[in-house]
Amino acid sequence: MRKFILSSVMATSLLFSGIATAAPSNQYIATDADTFWTISQKFNVSLSDLIVSNPNVNERNIYAGVVINIPVKAPIKQSWEVKADAIIATGMKQLGTPYVFGGNTPYVAFDCSGFVQYAFNQHGFNLLHSSLLLSQLGTPVDKSNLRKGDLIFLQDTYTTGVSHVGIYLGNNKILQAGTMGTREVKISTFFGTPYYDAHYWGARRLIN
Repeated sequence: MRKFILSSVMATSLLFSGIATAAPSNQYIATDADTFWTISQKFNVSLSDLIVSNPNVNERNIYAGVVINIPVKAPIKQSWEVKADAIIATGMKQLGTPYVFGGNTPYVAFDCSGFVQYAFNQHGFNLLHSSLLLSQLGTPVDKSNLRKGDLIFLQDTYTTGVSHVGIYLGNNKILQAGTMGTREVKISTFFGTPYYDAHYWGARRLIN
C-alpha cells in the first residue's frame, strides 16, 4: 500500500484503501517496488537531490515502510544545475557496474575515469579516459565551495600523481567507480574517510 506523507491539506484529497492520510510534508513512505529512481520520477525531483536528502538510506535496500525525504524543489534551476543533474542521473544508472581497470563500457565494466568520461560525454562533453588529464580541465574548486557535478580527485593511489576521479553529489557524497571496499560503481562518503582524506588531491569544475 503506497502512502504519501504530504501536508494535511493535500493529504485530505488523497485516499489510500479508502482512508485519508494526513502527515508531515515533504516525506514519502516507500514500498517494496520503489527505488530512488522511481521516487524521483514520481515527485519530479532530481535524482541527485533525492539521494543527498536521504544520506542514511541505502539506495540498494529501499523497502516498504522506509521514510524518504522529498527535497523541496527550487522554483527555477540554474543551467549548471540542470546539466549536473542530468550527468548524475546518467551515472546513477550504472550503480553496481563492476570496476575493471581500463573499463569504459556501460553495464559491463568501468574504471574511475572511464565512468566519468561516459557520464559526462552523454551530455555534450568530450572528455578523455584519464584522471590525470581530467584534473587539468575546468577550474579549481576549494573543498569548502564544492557543488554537485564537480570532479573530485585522489593522488598516489595505485601510481604517483593524480590517479582517481569521482563525481561530487553534495552532502559529502561522491559517485565513483571505486576499488576501496566493493569494486564497482557506487556512492561513497568522502571527507572524513581516512583513505580519501590521505589521498585527496583537489577538485575541478567543468559544469558552468
